[in-house]
Amino acid sequence: MVPELPPGHAKPPHHRGGAVRASLRLARAAIAVGVAWAVGTALAMPASADGLTDRRDRVKAQIAQTRGELDDSSATLSAATAAVQRTGARLDAARVALAETERQLATARARDIAMAAKLKQAQLDLDKAKAAVAETKRILDAQQKKAADIVRYQYQQQTNLLPIALVIDDSTADVATRLQWSTTLFDTAASALDRTEELQRQLATKQAAQAELERKVATQRKTAARNLDLKKTLQSRAAAQEATVAGLLVQQRSDQRAAANEVARDRARYASLVNERASVERRIAIRIAKARAEAARQAEAARKARHAARQAAEARRAAEKARHSVPQRSARSHAPTTPRRSIGSSSGGSSSGGSPARSGGSGASSGGGSSSGSHHGFIYPVSAPITSPYGMRFHPVLHVWKLHDGTDFGAGCGTPIRAAQSGRVAERYYNGGYGNRLMIDHGYIAGRYVTTGYNHATRYIVSVGQHVRQGQVIGYVGTTGYSTGCHLHLMVWLNGSVVNPMGWLY
Repeated sequence: MVPELPPGHAKPPHHRGGAVRASLRLARAAIAVGVAWAVGTALAMPASADGLTDRRDRVKAQIAQTRGELDDSSATLSAATAAVQRTGARLDAARVALAETERQLATARARDIAMAAKLKQAQLDLDKAKAAVAETKRILDAQQKKAADIVRYQYQQQTNLLPIALVIDDSTADVATRLQWSTTLFDTAASALDRTEELQRQLATKQAAQAELERKVATQRKTAARNLDLKKTLQSRAAAQEATVAGLLVQQRSDQRAAANEVARDRARYASLVNERASVERRIAIRIAKARAEAARQAEAARKARHAARQAAEARRAAEKARHSVPQRSARSHAPTTPRRSIGSSSGGSSSGGSPARSGGSGASSGGGSSSGSHHGFIYPVSAPITSPYGMRFHPVLHVWKLHDGTDFGAGCGTPIRAAQSGRVAERYYNGGYGNRLMIDHGYIAGRYVTTGYNHATRYIVSVGQHVRQGQVIGYVGTTGYSTGCHLHLMVWLNGSVVNPMGWLY
């Protein structure tokens, strides 16, 4: 708080009042600009700016990471989580700014108290100096009056007849007395004048000290006024920043409630994804069982066909043997007695019948072996970078370990999706989590039943039961289901169990 001018303080003349007031207004404006610049500079210190920039970059990285980790979550949850993080970052920045303003305000308040004390002491010193000047002036005035009286009295007593009186006076004693009296008068007058001069010097010194104290008080008063303006500015700023922090706290609580609601919904969605994955594995297992049953039926039919063929061949051989046996008996008496083997026994009919069976078996074996090798002949369904690999990951919102059951390719919406391998379309439908789904059964490859799945597409252009060739366009990339952006989620099942797709692509 700035003290007012004391009643006895000198004021500028009236005719200079306008100029002085204009100068004061200019000075106040300059001070305000300087204070604003100083405060702005203090609030925008490089260290603070760097800290806030680093915090902003970290939040951006966290948001990007969260979006990547929420690929199989809803876009709403991703947005709610990002909103919580953004609000938290803004709240942290607002708190940092408020703390800095409060620190500066505390400094300004302490400086105001110290400067008020200094100004009060300086004012007391000035009052003492003024009192000393007034007292010295009073003494000087009295001394000047005394000296004037002495000089006037001496002048009145000393006339031009004094030298004559000294000559004609025949009394030596009287002459000596008169000389002594004259000397005393002169000495008294000189002493009074010396005292007057000394008092004048003291008065000048004290007036100079008073003027210096007045300048000091004026300077301190201006400094205190600037500090008071700064304090008021900081108080206003602190009030505004406190309101901002309070508003952000309300916004953060609202964002957190929205995120909590989305977390609850996403837990339910995650449970549905797990159930969907289990359902798909059961359906693939059923198709595998049907394929095995069909293979067994075909194998049994082939076995029966081979058995029937063998029986027919044996019947034909028996009939042929019977046809040739009658002439031989009739001519036996005329035939040589040397034993001979029959054609059938010598040709080894069963042996000739067994060779095709063996060759057929080897042919089947080689056919199965031709599908194995260092890779399995699958291709990338889209030409795009992998944005999220297969594997377990910790969900940043649900706080549970989740299996990311496929490989995500960051292709744009509308990008053609191609069959990774030739096969038959087994399923095509929509699921709330995976969006538009398509599954292709490729049969047994390297002794395992392989199925590929394509998810989140905007649409598919092939139908269930249709045979597709490797590289054939089957649909287009989209962002349906629980998706935070356009991408293809590729899945692979071996014998009905989901595996890492990258083990089958090259």
